[in-house]
Amino acid sequence: MSLAQWSLITLFIVIVADCGLLIVRKRYDLDLLRNYNEVTDPLLAVVGTLFAILLGFMVANAMTRFEEARNNAQMEAGAVGDIFRLAGAADDCNTVNLRRQCLQYVEDVANVEWKMMERHKMIDTAWNVYGDMWQEILHCEPKTQGQSNIHQSLLAAITQLGECRRARAAQLSYALPTSLWVIVCVGAIATIFFTYFFGAEKLPIQLTMTSIVATVLSLNIFLLISFDDPFSGDVRISSAPFDVDVKIFRSVLAHDWH
Repeated sequence: MSLAQWSLITLFIVIVADCGLLIVRKRYDLDLLRNYNEVTDPLLAVVGTLFAILLGFMVANAMTRFEEARNNAQMEAGAVGDIFRLAGAADDCNTVNLRRQCLQYVEDVANVEWKMMERHKMIDTAWNVYGDMWQEILHCEPKTQGQSNIHQSLLAAITQLGECRRARAAQLSYALPTSLWVIVCVGAIATIFFTYFFGAEKLPIQLTMTSIVATVLSLNIFLLISFDDPFSGDVRISSAPFDVDVKIFRSVLAHDWH
């Protein structure tokens, strides 16, 4: 979800919160609300603190998973780059074919798959190219110690590529459970609701404070939503590592062909 879309949702939340305050102030006398200030203040402190801790931990956890997904994508692109470079020194392998497969893989990921991941999908062609790369490396027959060392490095790189790709597939399917979202929404509503029972003499000031509380809560929930889905929205992981691979691989292959 984009920040522009969430801004409209935030505006709606603020309006609803302010309307709730107006209803309470219309229904209950100001002096009556003031009588409950001593009770409301500590209760709001408890509810607000507990909810802030919960929401903070959830946002921090989502940000950690976001960084893990970013690092995993960089490692995946790096593994393809290692295969591409090692293929140039693997005399016992079909260097040109393996390098073309590397180029096709990063092109598929950068140009097609990355956009599909916004819908939590991956493409079969990239999996097929990955399988072809495995077969190409397995068919290598090293005859010297140097070739054997390069072959071992190729196997390590293709293994890491597979692990990173499977991790990326798992990250696409991960999401916060519905029960946690219910807890977040209930906590936010309860926090806003408690602000209604403060009897500020000037209503516009209390409306402003309620609006600020609602806005801050809404923006924190937006952070949670954004980092919970690392491949879509305004805050998402870039395909830059694969774009760099595409540029480098094309340049090297074009030079080799000439």
